[in-house]
Amino acid sequence: MGRAPTGTRKGSGVTRDGRGSLPTDERGGRGGRPARRRAKPRGEAASQPVDALDLAFDAILATSRRTGTIVYWNGAAAALYGWTAAEAIGRRADELLRTRHPVPFEEIEERIARRGYWEGEVRQLARDGRELRVRSRCAIGRSARAGADTIVQVNSDVTRGVEDGPLVRTSEESFRLLVSGVRDYAIFMLDPTGVIVSWNEGAQRIKGYEESEIVGRHFSVFYERADVDAGKPRHELIVAQRDGVYEEEGWRLRKDGSRFWASVVITALRDSRGRLRGFGKVTRDITTRRTAEERRADELRREAAQLRERAERMVQLEKAKGDFLNLASHELRGPLAVLKGYVSMFQDRTMAADELPEVLPVLTMKVHEMELLVQQMLETARLEEDRLVLRPEPFDLREAVERVAARFRPVITAKHRLLLSVPDAPVLATADLGRVETVIANLIDNAVKYSPDGGEVCVTVTAEPGRVAVGVEDEGIGIAEDAIPRLFTRFGRIQTPENEHIGGTGLGLYLSREIARRHGGDVVVEPRRPLRGTRFTLVLPAA
Repeated sequence: MGRAPTGTRKGSGVTRDGRGSLPTDERGGRGGRPARRRAKPRGEAASQPVDALDLAFDAILATSRRTGTIVYWNGAAAALYGWTAAEAIGRRADELLRTRHPVPFEEIEERIARRGYWEGEVRQLARDGRELRVRSRCAIGRSARAGADTIVQVNSDVTRGVEDGPLVRTSEESFRLLVSGVRDYAIFMLDPTGVIVSWNEGAQRIKGYEESEIVGRHFSVFYERADVDAGKPRHELIVAQRDGVYEEEGWRLRKDGSRFWASVVITALRDSRGRLRGFGKVTRDITTRRTAEERRADELRREAAQLRERAERMVQLEKAKGDFLNLASHELRGPLAVLKGYVSMFQDRTMAADELPEVLPVLTMKVHEMELLVQQMLETARLEEDRLVLRPEPFDLREAVERVAARFRPVITAKHRLLLSVPDAPVLATADLGRVETVIANLIDNAVKYSPDGGEVCVTVTAEPGRVAVGVEDEGIGIAEDAIPRLFTRFGRIQTPENEHIGGTGLGLYLSREIARRHGGDVVVEPRRPLRGTRFTLVLPAA
């Protein structure tokens, strides 16, 4: 890129950055000496001044904002494009140079009108047909000779990368040879403002844009709208310019709007004098790697959750074992003490053998309590360790209820009456018979136990389409409705002043519901009149 005059000369509106009005006086030159005049070619327009701008290395031209025709054309423009000033002035610049802008020219005009200047890379044709890549800087100027607003262009030929420093002297062709074969990485260059100036095959494959579609556009097109609104692209260039490099991983957009997870490196490119010439950007699509890492992270989280769950389970099991042992020792101590006491009295002849029939029902009841307790403990242990195996078989539910009732009749006190209501026809179910009888026994035992004042315990067998049921209803102390959710929990005894003297493990209902649900059924509870009587129902699928 050439350099504009280093000061503002008398009668000249051109400043150091080329943004200003055209010269209005032909005087001025280096060191204050008058600039050398040259003869005007025949037919050259009167608006063409002869001054120090002809000494500039950059092509400088001005066009009318109203008509787009060329009103000024310096010597460097003639050298670059091959058209003399006489041939160029008066013609439309876009037609003469076949200019291709990175965005519609209307947008460029709008930006010039709003900001006063525009800068970017354009494609143009020289007189001999060569395509030129031109770094163009446009600003609003006012030409006294033209008598109308003008647009001043300062154009630098960057086709061969003729710039200061070894980096920018590398030609575009050399760059293409270096990166064109790389397919796994998007490698492209940005100008200092973030506009894309080169594009490789890997960039096309990863991002989906053809080179002709993307060169000349700002690299923010690869970012999601929220990132653009937050100023992320600009921030990255600031960091790269300050620190020399910017690195991150994040979401980027393809041409079709789809997202990919990208590894991004932006490197500031400077010439030998330390001037920023642009940025090199390398992007790699690592979506597959990220997906694999996320999958592995999910697996690790699941494994950790399973380990925590197992650890918590072990803690719960240890606590359950402790509670279980304490409960079992407490519940077994009572019937064992009774048995031991009667055996001792028979041994020391405190009681005679002929009194055995009188105490036999008590002994039988205590043995029954111990048997039921041991059975509950074993079944609960199997449930806790997930070792409960069901062995379903078809059977008549009436017969199962009658067998269980027969075991209870010897141990039921005179205060209670155990009543059965069964249909005449068989009530068929397919289930684990032994465990179904355990559930029925638990329900009858609860009904008798929580009816301390006696009363009827009614056991009813019913059959409905698709299901069979056993209902056990008592006239005992009842259950408050707000306490029902705790009934079916492990050790879920509900202590009240009325039942605190009644022993129990709190496992019967928990075990009964678990067994029923593993058969596809359930155990439900229906409180009767307020705090007086309860009905529990075992429901099973019909055979």
